Amino acid sequence: MLANLSYRLKTPLAMSLVIVAAAAVVAAALVWQGYRQASASFVQHTLVLGKTLARTLRPALLHDDVWQAYEILLTPLERSGDAGRTLILLDVRGHIFAASEPRQFAVLDGFAQAVGDRAIAAAALKQDRGQAVLESGDGRYLYLLTPVQAEDGTVLGRLVQRYDQALLAPRFFDVAEGTLYAALATLILLLPLGWLAGKRLAEPLSHLAECLGRVGRELPDAIHCEFPHGRDEIGQLAERFQGMVEALRSKQALEKHLAQSDRLAAVGRLSAGIAHEINNPLGGMLNAISNYRRRGGSDPQAEKTLGLIERGLIQIRETVSALLVEAKLESHALTPDDLEDVRTLIAADAQAKRLRLDWRNEVAEALPLPSAQVRQILLNLLLNAVQASPDGETVSCNLVVAEGRLSLGVGNAGVAIPERRRQHLFEPYFGEGEVHGLGLWVTYQLANQLRGEIVVDSVPGHTRFRVSLPLDGHESD
Repeated sequence: MLANLSYRLKTPLAMSLVIVAAAAVVAAALVWQGYRQASASFVQHTLVLGKTLARTLRPALLHDDVWQAYEILLTPLERSGDAGRTLILLDVRGHIFAASEPRQFAVLDGFAQAVGDRAIAAAALKQDRGQAVLESGDGRYLYLLTPVQAEDGTVLGRLVQRYDQALLAPRFFDVAEGTLYAALATLILLLPLGWLAGKRLAEPLSHLAECLGRVGRELPDAIHCEFPHGRDEIGQLAERFQGMVEALRSKQALEKHLAQSDRLAAVGRLSAGIAHEINNPLGGMLNAISNYRRRGGSDPQAEKTLGLIERGLIQIRETVSALLVEAKLESHALTPDDLEDVRTLIAADAQAKRLRLDWRNEVAEALPLPSAQVRQILLNLLLNAVQASPDGETVSCNLVVAEGRLSLGVGNAGVAIPERRRQHLFEPYFGEGEVHGLGLWVTYQLANQLRGEIVVDSVPGHTRFRVSLPLDGHESD
């Protein structure tokens, strides 16, 4: 189960467990050290008490005064009130002279028989110099031996202090309680810090795992992951991951370019096949117009109509030629009348949908651009705008010359173009739910041939196409 746990939880949990274990070890060491210090302090205090009692008991032994010795032995016990303490005074032969518990340790009884521990009794009889601390064989009692000496150093007897080691338990619990509170306070402080530190250490790894999980489910262009800079193992993994994503993006772009190239090549082959079939009847119609004029037709209205038809037929021929990769942009210079012709051509479609055409033409003189191609670009954009606009809305068209470029701007109030479709907007026959033709693709090709740029801005309620053409982008033959 732990193997399936996320490192985002596993790492801080491990750090928290380490902190708890370290706190437990330190607390145990402190309790043991405190207990040892408390025991040493207790023994030291008892040894000092033994020296004091030995000097006090000296006259009782010299005068063989048992009652005085008994009263002296009871005095420190009455002050402390500890039930586990027993004071025994032995004479020089090892017999009991007096004891704080006379019923258990009767006068003149042998010490060895009274305590039931021959090792302790033997050690007590040998204690003529200094003090000794002994432990009973069963570990229950602690014996402290102090010789009682005369002024000249002669041993008069021996004082035995017997303590039940259970007396040290309260000191142990006091030390343990204080240490436990200190350990808990330390844990309350360190556990949140350890958890946060572990979580922070694991976050880059979890983030890397999350990003790796997105590979294959999302397009490489949609995967954007930020990692902290560093040369540790996670930093190196993050660097390799970024390199892998970049390689996948390059591969995706190459595949997209190859697919688009294949589609454009197919369209190019198709357009090359139909160009001849279209140009033949176009040539016949243009010849018919030319023959009519040579016969001297004099009707001004008919002449104006024929001019419009002739320019339209020439534009069709130039547009078909523009579909060919090898096509040359051969046309007369763009004039303001050429642009006004587009307004005339689009007027009928706009009126059919009750659209208002906001037309702003600031071109006042001829421009060094091929008229047929520019008119076709503008016409395609306006036809798309009319088709996309709801009935009764406005289609805008701005034609501006500034900074050596002709800017064509066409806007409509239709729905926003989805992002996925926008990425393939200028590809032939790409659509969602409906089939789209070659209009935008032709516009894109014409703009490229004129070394121009085309930009699309689309938000809900407004879509605008902007084409910018350099005025020196066409070189006439």
